[in-house]
Amino acid sequence: MVAPLKTILITGATDGIGLKTAKVLAAPGHTVLMHGRNPAKLERAVQDVAALTGAGPIEPHLADLARISEVEALAEAVKARPGALDVLINNAGVYKTPDPVTQDGLDVRFVVNTIAPYLLTQRLLPAMSPSGRVVNVTSAAQAPVNLEALAGRVRLDDMAA
Repeated sequence: MVAPLKTILITGATDGIGLKTAKVLAAPGHTVLMHGRNPAKLERAVQDVAALTGAGPIEPHLADLARISEVEALAEAVKARPGALDVLINNAGVYKTPDPVTQDGLDVRFVVNTIAPYLLTQRLLPAMSPSGRVVNVTSAAQAPVNLEALAGRVRLDDMAA
């Protein structure tokens, strides 16, 4: 018996693990919603994945996950689509960055790596199918958490973050 095709959102899908995951999941015909924050990189990645033999529908979703308002907008865009979301893969992450503080005064690594996936998951749970799954791709490089840095009161270098 052939498993039914799924609708899958992958954050950070413009390169690395996210792009490879999009390619693997698109090939059997799943609908893949590819997220990225750079419009040019997102367009190239979507074209690459859509060109695969057997690829299902591929949709670009542009959002900077360092901005909570854009996380909210991404969730709303996904919820506005017809049908349920079957899989959310929270893959986007920040390790090194020249500007570690967001416009809201928070550490960008904590926002993108921790707050954004939590918020996106919470917002999308009502739109997920009953058998839906959430996959979080993480790194031990994010531990331990410095609460002063999270609040933007202390700046950490890339390794300490």
